[in-house]
Amino acid sequence: MKALVLISAIFVFFPLYALPQDGVEPHAIVKDSLQIAQTDSTEYELLVSDIGFETWFITNSRPVWYHENDYYRTKNYRYVVSWNNMVRQAMYRPPFEYEIEYDPAIDYGVEVNWKLFWYFKYLEQELGISL
Repeated sequence: MKALVLISAIFVFFPLYALPQDGVEPHAIVKDSLQIAQTDSTEYELLVSDIGFETWFITNSRPVWYHENDYYRTKNYRYVVSWNNMVRQAMYRPPFEYEIEYDPAIDYGVEVNWKLFWYFKYLEQELGISL
């Protein structure tokens, strides 16, 4: 009975909310109030092929909103510089086989920066690699 009352209340109030108010359509946009900058459609995705990372990532990472994108960018740049230095030194081999091409001036998006940040944390905590 409670579910029936809730469903009927939704159907009664939803049309009233969706009606235009004061003759303005609900999705109308005033030209001067919003400017949309045209950006390129490049999207980035981070693929990690380490078998244990996904499980560790799900159980240990904090939510993406925990830090801002600039925080992740700064930390990732420091980690990448350290990683690439170890790749260039002959004494370090697996997992230091390839350099990471990371440009902090490029906005990869908060999702990619967040996941890359936690991959470096994974390397430090699970594999004992200090970066």
